[in-house]
Amino acid sequence: MTLRGLTIALATAAALLGLGHSALAALLYPGWTINALWFVGTGLAMLIGAAANLIALGSAGGMSRGLIMIVNVAMTTFFVAAWPVLPEPQVIVGGVLFLALAACSVPRGVPPVRPNVSN
Repeated sequence: MTLRGLTIALATAAALLGLGHSALAALLYPGWTINALWFVGTGLAMLIGAAANLIALGSAGGMSRGLIMIVNVAMTTFFVAAWPVLPEPQVIVGGVLFLALAACSVPRGVPPVRPNVSN
């Protein structure tokens, strides 16, 4: 599997986790409460993080790789911070997914310089 394929697979899994998390809010919280908002918001953060990874695949610039690295490290940190409060399997899964996405977004060296040959 290529790095691009791995990134797509990981981002898709993160998006599905976020979508499932947001969808479960209606089942877990019968009313529109602050807890329900936090639950939905967490799912949306996962969806946005996953979408950012997919969008970044289309751009080759170092700036986008740096920004997506920040997004992935921030999401991983969020899951690490959530673990003491909520030691559940989905927290481990989310943390591992975004840690793997962070590893996929590490810049891969300097692109080769092609000489400008004029004929």
